[in-house]
Amino acid sequence: MNGRRLAAVSGTGVAAVAALVAVMSSAGVATVGDTDRRADMSALSLYGVAAVVHTGSDGAVLGTQEVRNLLVDTGEDFILQQVFRDGASEADETQIGAICLSADDTAPAEGLTEGTFDSNHDADYAQQGGTGLTPADTLECLTDAAVSMSGQVATVGPLTFVANSTAGSSNWIPGETAALIGVCKASSTGAAVGDCAAPLFAAVDINDVTLEVGETLTVTYTFNMSSDGT
Repeated sequence: MNGRRLAAVSGTGVAAVAALVAVMSSAGVATVGDTDRRADMSALSLYGVAAVVHTGSDGAVLGTQEVRNLLVDTGEDFILQQVFRDGASEADETQIGAICLSADDTAPAEGLTEGTFDSNHDADYAQQGGTGLTPADTLECLTDAAVSMSGQVATVGPLTFVANSTAGSSNWIPGETAALIGVCKASSTGAAVGDCAAPLFAAVDINDVTLEVGETLTVTYTFNMSSDGT
C-alpha cells in the first residue's frame, strides 16, 4: 500500500494522518445490491491514522500536517498471523503498541522491515548541537501500556517524545530532524527503548520536523477495522 502525503496544514510541526482501504469482492461473497442477506464485504475498510503534534518548549503548538501511511508487508502478514493461529509464528504471542521516531528521510517501501527501519535511522541520526548525546543515549520508541479499543478501532497513545540533553531520559537529540514514524511491537515491560521491536506494522512518511531542546512530538495512532454494518 503506497504512502501519500495529503496536505501540510501549518507551521513546521507535524500531524500525520494515514489511510488504507481494502475492498473485498469475489464469487460467493455478497456485493452491493445482493439480496441474498449475506454480509456486504465490499464495505470493509482498514485505516491507520497517526496524529502528530509538534509543541515548543513554551507549550505552543508549532504546526500540523496530514500524511497517508504505509502498511508494510510485515504488518499485513502480522494481521493474518494474529487472526489465524499457525502454531509457529511469533505473532501468536505478540501485540502492537509502540510508536518509534526515525531520522530516515527516504520514502518507505512495502518491504521495509524493523531491521532496516532501525539501521536507516541510525545512519541518519548523529550527534547535533553540542548536546553531548549520542544516538545510543536516546530512547526513540515509546509503548502504550494499554491500547484502547472501541467500535472496532484501536488507539495507541497519545505518546509524547521529548527532546532534551539528558542521556537515558531523552527521546530525541535536540537539533535532529524526525522524518518517519514506525508502529511496532509493544515493549514487554512498557519501558521506552531505542529500537523498533519486530514486527514493524506500519510506517508514516512525515514532513521533516526538527526538535530543539524542550520541544515535544505527541503521536496518537489509530487503526480502524470497522465496516458499514458495524
